[in-house]
Amino acid sequence: MKNTFKYIIMGSVAFSALFNSCKKDFLDRKPYTSVSTTDALKTASDMQIALTGTYAGLRSTNLYGRTLPVFGDLLADNIFVSIANSGRYLSEKTYSIVVNDDDVSSLWSNAYTVILRANNIIDAPLADGTAVKQYKGEAYAIRALLYFNLVRLFAKPYTDDPAALGVPLALHSDYTSLPKRNTVTEVYTQILADLEQAYTLMSAYNGSGTLSKYAARAIEAKVNLYKGDYQKAYEQSTDVISNSGFTLLTQADLPAYWASATPHDAGTKSETLFEVVSDGVNNNSYDELSNLYVQGGTSYGDLLVTKFLYDLYNSTDVRKQLILVGTRAKSGGENPAYIVNKYQNVSGDFDDKKVIRLSEVYLIAAEAAARLANTATALTYLNTLVAQRDAAITYASTGTQLLTDIQTERRKELAFEGDRFFDLNRLKQDINRTSEYPTGTIKYGDTRRVLPIPQTELNVNPNITQNPGY
Repeated sequence: MKNTFKYIIMGSVAFSALFNSCKKDFLDRKPYTSVSTTDALKTASDMQIALTGTYAGLRSTNLYGRTLPVFGDLLADNIFVSIANSGRYLSEKTYSIVVNDDDVSSLWSNAYTVILRANNIIDAPLADGTAVKQYKGEAYAIRALLYFNLVRLFAKPYTDDPAALGVPLALHSDYTSLPKRNTVTEVYTQILADLEQAYTLMSAYNGSGTLSKYAARAIEAKVNLYKGDYQKAYEQSTDVISNSGFTLLTQADLPAYWASATPHDAGTKSETLFEVVSDGVNNNSYDELSNLYVQGGTSYGDLLVTKFLYDLYNSTDVRKQLILVGTRAKSGGENPAYIVNKYQNVSGDFDDKKVIRLSEVYLIAAEAAARLANTATALTYLNTLVAQRDAAITYASTGTQLLTDIQTERRKELAFEGDRFFDLNRLKQDINRTSEYPTGTIKYGDTRRVLPIPQTELNVNPNITQNPGY
């Protein structure tokens, strides 16, 4: 990881206008790799600029800009690549990912780039005023969020083998190290410690485009759900529901919510706890997520919804409006085609990518309560959400059927937001792909359910061990 970290750190202290002077002749300056956090971040204002660059990194095409949400649905059974396509994500379509896959390699390197940016902020030796605490708290939450994604993609689930190899923990901006892979347990322990720090340090809510106290708490509840610590997942999710001030969207408001590309401001606490923003200036242009779903114009429109998922929604379910029935807008494409309508904006302000929403927090509370044998409480949280999505449904199930119903609602509520693959992994379930895919069932335990460590990483760090099957 030495060379990878070298290039990452060169950018991590120069990602904003504050450091644009790097374009000058730098032979008489300290090299970027020797610029200390003390030199780079001297004031709270410096830290705020650095944090802006850190959030910008989350928007990268191969992070939340596109690849992370795509992987979570395409590697599962919610979406597939059209037969008339632009050549994107074909190896994910066929489950033939190799060690030099560009999307996987870029996801890895971009994630560590942003982690090191967060490290710079965390390590900055500034006095702990309110603003500094807030900025450091946001940096801790960003670091935790990225490690959560990395360990779920490049390692076995915690619920399978917590002692298995996870991913390397880089907690300081030291590009000279050649770290080994930490265990899954060690990575989860660090993620939860970071989120607890974030929850403690942050006090302000500045809108859905930045992390806040209760966004960190919601992510922490999700991490504990994935870890199988259902008591903590329950306590943390109910903390968010009871104390955050956020409210669920109503059935009437849901379509307009998804049609809007505008993040909530500091005065609005409706549904979205945190989202990654792509506005009219700061975006990935044709590489934005929406261009993979929208049909016509200059959009690729490569990704379509499986008929099975479309049929899972009742006609009375408002979420069915988030899938359009039409025709693939490319010669030789599918007809009918089931088209994702959660991401509608391909010009001006692009769609923001939802990272954690209050609806998911209700589902976490419901599942955690069910697994703790508190059926009545689980049904209360589940039905509170479902009443705002499909008023024709009221669940009354118990035991295993209740857990199945909660998973069905997770699939319907979080479709196209990048969760399905990870849910199937933590639950150790097979991926039963339908006829739209070139591959059939991907059994749990298939080594392809864990991504390969990129070859670029293996080339520079002999201490990194590759995953089985690659």
